[in-house]
Amino acid sequence: MKKVAVVVCPNIRNFGSVLQSYATQKAVARLGYDNEYIKYVKTKKTAYKYLIQLLIPSIMAERWSFVKRKLFQRKHKDFISRRNKAFDRFVEKYMTASTKYVGYDALRRAAGKYDMAVLGSDQVWNPINSGSDFYTLNWLNDSTKRVAYAPSFGVSEVPSLLRGHYKKFLSKFDHISVREKRGQVIVDDLIGKKVPVVCDPTLLFKSEDWDDILPEKPVAEGKYIFCYFLGNRKEPRECVLKLAKKTGLPIVMMPFFGEISELDNKLNAKFVDDPDPSHFVSAIKNAEYVCTDSYHGTVFSIIYHKRVLVFRRHSADSSKNTFSRLESLLSIAGMKDRVVNDVWEDRFLTDTINYDEVTANIDKLRNYSWNYLSDSLKN
Repeated sequence: MKKVAVVVCPNIRNFGSVLQSYATQKAVARLGYDNEYIKYVKTKKTAYKYLIQLLIPSIMAERWSFVKRKLFQRKHKDFISRRNKAFDRFVEKYMTASTKYVGYDALRRAAGKYDMAVLGSDQVWNPINSGSDFYTLNWLNDSTKRVAYAPSFGVSEVPSLLRGHYKKFLSKFDHISVREKRGQVIVDDLIGKKVPVVCDPTLLFKSEDWDDILPEKPVAEGKYIFCYFLGNRKEPRECVLKLAKKTGLPIVMMPFFGEISELDNKLNAKFVDDPDPSHFVSAIKNAEYVCTDSYHGTVFSIIYHKRVLVFRRHSADSSKNTFSRLESLLSIAGMKDRVVNDVWEDRFLTDTINYDEVTANIDKLRNYSWNYLSDSLKN
């Protein structure tokens, strides 16, 4: 039997991307399929595929954010290099890779090695990724079975200039599931297909499964508040300071190097040195409180039954508002009351989370998702 190609993004060095990549491969393996993730490196020869993005303002705005991030990383190249190496060691230790395919031609030549492909989660169908033509699976042979497990579009609608492109590659998939309800609407609108919402691959596994990757030592001793923000807004950080003052607990942070916030330096927090994804999971498991605007920060807080406070990455009226996927998750879990609307409320000190009810809700989605993935791979 040929191998299954697992198409994920462990090369994107943020905690959520790597952990969902690991979980996707682990899930396919647990169901009994020999698989490897596709280790693909783009070359400049495919740059022309991005030209249409010059005509799409929303994508170009994201590209500018990417440029600013690269400039920051260049300024702090020694620190970024250490962090990247830590991530790469995690991927090498816990994931099984294909041969490295350099360039799109090499990728297409390798397609015959696989008779099935599983596209993983994260925002792989975000329009900003359209130019690579990797997550579309267009590089595979037409006869290769295609399964999409919990991908996200990351936007409320596909730009009109890309609708034809999306219709073409989506129509080639044998099975499609999505991570959010908005994704259901987009797929139905584009190809007239009703698709299910399944859980993020990280939620397929319970706490005892995630304990297998924990580092030998915890990231901090004693009780603490773990803080992980993707956004750079001041209101969430002001609420964290009030929580720290009222509880007397220290703050532990892992800063995100996308939208840099100088406000993090005012929290008097302990910054974890060169953390990899296992340290991220450990930090959440051992925290008293978790404060985050991150999807996967919230996911692991649910898995480990933490007192979590969920913030918006962008203001509610922002054109960049990406809160729908978190709202969807919290709604399914029965935890919509854990959202902090930028103003501190003392109820977060006293309110309890009924994790028996939350676990029942998540187990229902988890079991459905396992059955969907199993059936999709078989049929």
